[in-house]
Amino acid sequence: MRAIASLASRHPVWTLTLLGCGLMLPALLWGPGATHSHLYNLMWTRHFGDQIAAGHFYERWLPHSFEGLGSPTFYFYPPLAYWLSGGLNAIGLSVTQAITGAGLLLLIASGLAMYAWLAARGTRPLIGAALYMVAPYHLFDLYVRGALAEFAGFVWLPLIALGIGWLPSRRGVTLLASAYAALILTHLPLATLTGLFLIAPLMLQRIVQDRATLLPGLVAGLLAFALAAFYLLPAATLQAHMSTALLWTGKYQASVWSIWREDFELFPSIALGLVLLAWRARSLWTAITIGTALAAINLIPLLWSIDLLDKVQFPWRILAITEFAAITAIATCPPRRIIAFGAALVLAFPFLLTGLIAHALLRMPVDYNRIERHQPDAPEYLPAGFDASLVDRVDRWTDLGRFATLPRGDSISVTRSGPVTMGHAAFPIWRVTRDGQAIASHGPLISFDATPGTYRIERVRLWQETAGAAVSLIALLILALLAGRRSISHLSKFPSYSPSQALSDRPSTGRLRSRITGGDL
Repeated sequence: MRAIASLASRHPVWTLTLLGCGLMLPALLWGPGATHSHLYNLMWTRHFGDQIAAGHFYERWLPHSFEGLGSPTFYFYPPLAYWLSGGLNAIGLSVTQAITGAGLLLLIASGLAMYAWLAARGTRPLIGAALYMVAPYHLFDLYVRGALAEFAGFVWLPLIALGIGWLPSRRGVTLLASAYAALILTHLPLATLTGLFLIAPLMLQRIVQDRATLLPGLVAGLLAFALAAFYLLPAATLQAHMSTALLWTGKYQASVWSIWREDFELFPSIALGLVLLAWRARSLWTAITIGTALAAINLIPLLWSIDLLDKVQFPWRILAITEFAAITAIATCPPRRIIAFGAALVLAFPFLLTGLIAHALLRMPVDYNRIERHQPDAPEYLPAGFDASLVDRVDRWTDLGRFATLPRGDSISVTRSGPVTMGHAAFPIWRVTRDGQAIASHGPLISFDATPGTYRIERVRLWQETAGAAVSLIALLILALLAGRRSISHLSKFPSYSPSQALSDRPSTGRLRSRITGGDL
C-alpha cells in the first residue's frame, strides 16, 4: 500500500486521470443517461458541434429550436461548457460521446485545479483533490442533474482561491481575473454565489492581512467582468426580449426550497456531513463551510429573498462552494476519527441515493427521435409575449402544434395584402425588409403588414455585441500586457516578497498561517 501511495504521489496527473476515468466508467459504458438536463445537453452540444464544424465559433442563435421557430439561447446562457462538448462533437464524437467526454475532462480538470490549490498551501494535495472529485454534490451534479455547465464550474473555484492567495502579485491578478471570467462564462448563478460567498470573505481576509492586495484585487475583478463582457453585455440588456418570468416560477424560486420539501432530502445530509468534516479546522474555511451549508438548506432567514440571490433558482447550487471550502479545511486539519466516521455515515445516504437514481437514469431509454422532431429548448428563451400556458409545468416542453403550418425560413413571397406571421421567433437581431428597406414588425412570432412582394428576414448585429466584444478585446490586451510584466509596480518596494510565502506555511496546529501577517488563510 505504501508503494502504491508513493507512486500516486509522484504521478498526481495520472492518478487523478485514472480516478476520473473510474468515476466516469458508468457514463462511458452507457452514455450520459436521461438526466434532468439531458435535453438541453443534447440540443446545445449538437448546435455548437455543427456550428464549430462549419467554422462558426460562437453562434448565439439556435435556428432549429422550438420546432424551427428558433431561440436566442446563447445570448443569455454562458457558452464555455458547450464550447467544450460541441468541440468534441465537431472533431468526430457523437453527441452523447461528446457530452460524456466533456464530463470526463471537466472532472479531471477539477481534480487538477484542486491539487494545484492545495499544493500551493502544502496541505495534502492529492488526497484533497481526490476528495473533491468524489464529493457527493459533485457527482450528483453530473449523474443526476446532468448540469454540464454548473459541473464545469467546479474547475474554477480552486483557481479563484489560488489567485486570491497570490495577490498582490502579477500572477495573482492574472489568475484571479482569468478564473473568475471563466466562471462567469461557464455558469452565471454559481459565479454570483462565488463572488458573494467565496471571493468576498477571502478578499476581506487578504486585505486585513495586507492592504496592498486591495487595488490588485479590484483590478482583477474589473478585468474579469471586462473579459466576459462579450457575453455579459448582451445577456444583461436583452432580457426584456425573452420570457424571463419562466426562469423563476414554481420550483425555480430559491426561496421555496426548504428541509420540509420531500424532494429536498438529499441536501441536508450533504450539508451536515461537510460541516462535521470541516469543524475541527476552526478557520475561515470552517466558517465558509457552515455559512454556505446553512444557506444551501435555506436555514438563513430571508437570504434567498434578497434581490439577485433570488435569481439563482436553487439554493443548493451553493453546495459546490461548501464542498470546496470543506475539503480545503479537511486538507488543512483532518477531523478526528470518530467525527470522520460519523460524517461518513451521514454522507453514505446521499452517495447511496445518488447511485440509485443515477443507475435508473443511465438505464432509462431516451426518445432521441422525438427530441430530433421537436427540438425542445428551455422555455425561458421563448420570445417575450409568448403564451406561457403552452409550456408544460412538469417536463417544460412547449406545445407548438398551432404554429406547425406557419411558413418557416428567412423569406416569403406575398401575393395578397394583409397581415403575415412567420414561423420565426422575434428577437432584435432580426429585421424584416422588402427591396432592401426595413418594414415594421412585431412579435412574439415575427408579424408584419404586407402588400404583394418578397419579404426577407435579415440578421443585424446589435450594439451590445459590438461593444461587448470591444470591451473584452481591450481587457484581453490589458491582461496580456499585465502577464508580460515582471511585477506590479508597488511590489518593487518589497523585493524579498514572494506570494507563495503566504500559502506555503503549515504549522503543527493544523492551520495555515501567513509569514507576513500571521493570519489564517
